[in-house]
Amino acid sequence: MIFYDFLLVVIGITIGVIAAEPLKKLFTGAYKEDRRQQKRVKLLVHLRQLASGEKRTTKQLNEAVFRNKESDQAVHSYLAYIEESGLIKRVPAKNGQFTDDAWTFDQKAYERGKQTHS
Repeated sequence: MIFYDFLLVVIGITIGVIAAEPLKKLFTGAYKEDRRQQKRVKLLVHLRQLASGEKRTTKQLNEAVFRNKESDQAVHSYLAYIEESGLIKRVPAKNGQFTDDAWTFDQKAYERGKQTHS
């Protein structure tokens, strides 16, 4: 009987250690933030792979990266977040529509950041 109780305690502790991080992420909302971060990285990688100085609109990036599975508003917010880091630049659309804003990768800012972190 004592062995059975000991076995239950050991199994409970093991499950608690294994499940602690996923449960923490579930309750703090870290899973959602991880997904948003992955989407921002996808956009940044796509812009970086384009020819130097080549511009893409929010709508074009949504089609190329997410195949229109994301809303244009969400894609624009991801791009605006990346813009705050200085790695991409926005060229506002003349018609004022956020879907027509053009975005380009800033290679100079990327190189400066690479040198400071080396």
